[in-house]
Amino acid sequence: MQHDLINTILQSMTPHLTPDQLRELKAVLYLNLSKYDISEKGTEVIPYDDSNMRYWERYRLDRQLSGMSKATLDNYQLTITMFLSTVNKPIKNYTSDDIFNYLELYRKIRKVSLARIKNMQSALSSFFAWLHKKNYIDGNPVAQLDGIKLPKKIKKGFSDEERELLKLACTTTRDTALIEFLYSTGVRVSEAARLNCSDVNFISRDLIVFGKGAKERVTYINPAAAFWLQKYLAERTDDNPALFVSLYAPHERLTKKGIEDLLHRIGSRAGVSNVHPHRFRRTCATNALNRGMPLEQVAQLLGHEKLDTTKIYCTVNQEHVKMSHAKFLSA
Repeated sequence: MQHDLINTILQSMTPHLTPDQLRELKAVLYLNLSKYDISEKGTEVIPYDDSNMRYWERYRLDRQLSGMSKATLDNYQLTITMFLSTVNKPIKNYTSDDIFNYLELYRKIRKVSLARIKNMQSALSSFFAWLHKKNYIDGNPVAQLDGIKLPKKIKKGFSDEERELLKLACTTTRDTALIEFLYSTGVRVSEAARLNCSDVNFISRDLIVFGKGAKERVTYINPAAAFWLQKYLAERTDDNPALFVSLYAPHERLTKKGIEDLLHRIGSRAGVSNVHPHRFRRTCATNALNRGMPLEQVAQLLGHEKLDTTKIYCTVNQEHVKMSHAKFLSA
């Protein structure tokens, strides 16, 4: 019976998988099904139980009201609803084995990275933790799984030389103002796209940013950012309230993608690779930390609730470590 079942599954998946993927699936099926006695059920029709999707809808609404971003919810929806529809069981009956086997099979068939699986596990953990908190289930099955450790990749910010090259490659005051603003404030690109001119206080050189989780925070502009931003605003002739707008009429607000595309073009002209908004945020954090700003203050500047998140952003200068070692451990 087991052999027949596996062949039936493989035949069904043949149009969708490559020969190598089919061989991998066959090995996985034999490995996992060998633990069970399999018998054929009756031919009665079992209706699809959509009650699990109602739990998802409750979770989605609750998280939305709590301030979870739409982008995060969209990513969670893809993972959670696919899992619920694939491993179709009553919500209380899910086990850690169900989740582990699903993630492992997904990784093998789709050939996705461990980072993708880690994100999927986080989404499922958030969902089942919420179900447990609301007393819909007795415990979070994902909590029984080991965490996925990823190899650490050092993502560097811009060097001072690269930042100068980028500024020299700017062809408009707006572009220079944008580069200086992103570096000084460390804001996310989505936050920058939402800002209005009225949000910036040039007297106190600060501004209020509406960030992730519907939370406000204060960030600051340095003298260079203030100079170029005021020069840019003085040159504008439009009445759009947005802080950064397109150069030509009707001078629409620059979107997230618009800013990303603009920076990519500047990077190409400057001969600097991998130019994107988030790298300015990383450079802001790294330089602030290397020049003496306490980690807690850097986290506050970036809008991070956890210091571990801020540490990921920052690349500590090894020369500073060497100097500190000589200072504090010389004897």
